Amino acid sequence: MAGKRLRTIKLHKKCYILLVLFFLTINIYLSAEYPEIKKLDNSDLFFKQLQEDILIYYRLKANGDEIPPLQLYKYRTKSELSIFSLAARLNLPYEAIATLNRVDKAGTLPPVTEVLFPNMPGLFVPEKPESELEYILISRKNLTEKETINVIIRKKNRGERFLFFPGERFNSVELAYFLNILFMFPAEKGRISSSFGYRANPFSGKKHFHRGIDIAAPRGAKVLAARSGTITGIGYDDTYGNYVIISHDGEYETMYAHLEERVVELNQRVLSGMIIGKVGSTGLATGPHLHFEVRRKGEIKNPLLLLSEEYR
Repeated sequence: MAGKRLRTIKLHKKCYILLVLFFLTINIYLSAEYPEIKKLDNSDLFFKQLQEDILIYYRLKANGDEIPPLQLYKYRTKSELSIFSLAARLNLPYEAIATLNRVDKAGTLPPVTEVLFPNMPGLFVPEKPESELEYILISRKNLTEKETINVIIRKKNRGERFLFFPGERFNSVELAYFLNILFMFPAEKGRISSSFGYRANPFSGKKHFHRGIDIAAPRGAKVLAARSGTITGIGYDDTYGNYVIISHDGEYETMYAHLEERVVELNQRVLSGMIIGKVGSTGLATGPHLHFEVRRKGEIKNPLLLLSEEYR
């Protein structure tokens, strides 16, 4: 009888714990009232609290102690503010603010924008990526063994699921994309003569999809690796002529075609800006130019969106 009563008590305790955890989860999911910072200085109590929270995180991290729970604060911008200026005021890495608020490019936030701030540095990777940066970030799920936290963040009356990587920062590929300079211009001399997308075929006159951009340049002009990587393809094609393919971090590939000459070998490691060949007109070409393609996981991308703005 005593044993039966003990089992009943244990069962009730287990049910109570599960019930408490259920309601805690519901509260986390439904809570939209994050503490609101009105002014970005110590006259604001919540701003001051956020600063204290961040210092506590760094202190605990330095001592190897368990980090505090994740807490979010909100702020409504009064004027145009950049992610970098916000990060400087808050003593937070800009990556934490950018990824939490799903900002994929460095720039300025307009007035009357509600921004969320975390109480510690880290990266927020959404369950359902939308931007190119988020697709790059999501690959971290399978590439890291570091501690992660599943969180549901309430925004605009709906919950968004994120995987939070405490203390993490952008790697070189993520940073380059965020700063809008993922790839450098691949020709030492030249101008863009044909854009990405549908155009009239210069030989047949029929409409077709152009998978990259063409850069008109003098014959023999230097062709440069648009980013550090490994040569994973070299050869000759009836259309592309002499070509080189480079694989980069972040599952990107770049292709350089119509080359007069190649000066690299298969499996060779190259650095950003290294000479890999010379501009030519081999293959199907109306004149000397470089055909430049960018792919990610085999899917073609518009190179103009991945080069620095001066070339757009």
